[in-house]
Amino acid sequence: MSGRNLFDALVASGIVGAIGEISFEMHGIQTHVKDSSVVGNIIQEWLMSFMDAKGILYRFPQNSQEFPDYFMSGTDREGLLEVKCFKKSPNFDIANFAAYCRSLTEKPYRLDADYLIFEYAVVEQGIRIENIWLKKVWEIAGNSERAAVNIQWKQNSPVNIRPSVWYSQRAKFRPFETRKDFVEALKTVLHTTQWYDKVWFDTVADNYREQTGREL
Repeated sequence: MSGRNLFDALVASGIVGAIGEISFEMHGIQTHVKDSSVVGNIIQEWLMSFMDAKGILYRFPQNSQEFPDYFMSGTDREGLLEVKCFKKSPNFDIANFAAYCRSLTEKPYRLDADYLIFEYAVVEQGIRIENIWLKKVWEIAGNSERAAVNIQWKQNSPVNIRPSVWYSQRAKFRPFETRKDFVEALKTVLHTTQWYDKVWFDTVADNYREQTGREL
């Protein structure tokens, strides 16, 4: 199985436009949950039930805090799947900048992970799924006014990689065209930080070639 199989199954099920009600029951009392901050976690819980019902195989990383959210294949180098959710505009974190750049030197195959993204709206009944996408990281990341990659900054240090508005043709900053473009943009930002390493890009490219048999 792969992220594509899951995405196709979701589309075929009519997930876009579907409405979900979020409730909590304890001690015989049920309440309707209106706090949208819990939606992402609940959608992930529901997604596991969906995969179980459809016979879609998946497994978790050994550490639940590790990347990715799910493995959709029998190996740790293929079928990596991350799940992201947002309402109105994509403001989720793709990854911590420093940790992600470090990880690419050893595990550059992470560049090929799938990102399953849900857009939802809050409605009277609960939430409504407005759209879903299956994208690669370079297809949702882009540059920004400040830097070669759209990043959340704190005290002039890059913290989290943030998405562009990849689905809008009117967006000022568009996603990267290729995997290599994304990695080169990361390198540009790295050069301005304390983590600068002049061989970082070559290390990522060489290890990607060795691990996947493809050029970056």
